[in-house]
Amino acid sequence: MRLRGIILFLSLSALGLSSCDNTSTIEDPSNSFFIKFYGADGDQTGNDLVVLPDGTIMMFGTTRPTGKKSQWYLVKLDANGHVLKEMTFGGLYDEEARDIELTADGRIVVVGNSYTANGDRDILLMTLTLDGAKIDSTLVGYKNKANQATDEDALSVSLTNDGFIVSGSTSNTDLKPTGSTPLNDTRDALHARFFNDLTVYPPTWTLTQGPGTLDVAVKVIQVNNSQFYLFGYSNSLVPGHPTNDINYWVFPLGPNGDANNQVLFIGNPNTDELLSSVAIAPAQTGGGYILSGITYTTPGTTNAGDVYIARLRNSLVFNALDNQTSPKSLSLNLGNGLPNNTSSYASRQSGFYVLTDERSFNDNQNWLLTKWNTDVTTAFQPIVFGGEGLDDCGKVEELPDGRLLILGTMRTGKPDAGEMKMTLIKVNSDGKLAK
Repeated sequence: MRLRGIILFLSLSALGLSSCDNTSTIEDPSNSFFIKFYGADGDQTGNDLVVLPDGTIMMFGTTRPTGKKSQWYLVKLDANGHVLKEMTFGGLYDEEARDIELTADGRIVVVGNSYTANGDRDILLMTLTLDGAKIDSTLVGYKNKANQATDEDALSVSLTNDGFIVSGSTSNTDLKPTGSTPLNDTRDALHARFFNDLTVYPPTWTLTQGPGTLDVAVKVIQVNNSQFYLFGYSNSLVPGHPTNDINYWVFPLGPNGDANNQVLFIGNPNTDELLSSVAIAPAQTGGGYILSGITYTTPGTTNAGDVYIARLRNSLVFNALDNQTSPKSLSLNLGNGLPNNTSSYASRQSGFYVLTDERSFNDNQNWLLTKWNTDVTTAFQPIVFGGEGLDDCGKVEELPDGRLLILGTMRTGKPDAGEMKMTLIKVNSDGKLAK
């Protein structure tokens, strides 16, 4: 599929956004459909959002005032995108924002990474009230057998029956269960567990898995009291693949985070498939899990990126072929040099949305929104949202009335020198700024 359809090119400089502007100085075109930019001096990024029970919105990203380190940046909005409250959290060094979730008992949980003086990262996990006041927080890092601090990269936080699991990866390859370790091992999949008050689970919980030299956990979902599903990617050698290419990697974890020999690899030989998003489909649309990420035609590079989709059933039978429906690349021709960045959302009505980045229209990087039917056929033509510089997508989410919120980062002013702003777009169910 060639990238056709609608191109919404946003001339941000024409909107008059400068380093001292904020949303109060930008005309609100509509309360129903809008494009809004958030942040003042410096750079602000938009990574994730959650819609709260009263219809307000909490956005999660980072802010870096000119000449300072980046901090977590949370912005609470009303349903029309007007700012109700802004909050920042952070320490002496840069922070990375990754994931925000709403708990069943009415808290917000956020996760990301906090850089240290040595340049490695620790996991930063925090719970907040619905108004953004901090409840608890914890900073977790690990050391290898040589007592050296290692680098942890948290990607998501999941809810469990008694707390949370943070998924990601670590350069600490000494944490995995006793067994064979591949030569030149670089990163292992990390699934750190925490109680509701953010205290760390006892050491009986297995922290990592790592059959390949590159193993990453993207999301862990609790299935029942004694089982979890881990969704990630790995370059472990797959039967029938001639090389150690990267593939989607799904397997069960037991009650103590332990794995067995059951596993499901999803991917094509001689290409890399890197998972970046896992969405749970509602029961009325068939249930199951929607996996999205980027496939690269040349392993070990970021050349010729495309979106790769797999839909799995609710209850998985591992080492079998009947768990999935038509895993496929979407033939979107996204261009070269793309990050592994997608956001998928299963519609309450039918099908699912996928948001990603693309570089095929011009020399800039833009957002690309697509919708797909349940059988992974096209629901509408791709829609590109772009500014005058490099833009990064963050999250797509469907509202109860069917409209969409699309969050990310857009560069303002000159393409090579402008500031980055947290950007929120509200569109209809077809991805358009129209009723």
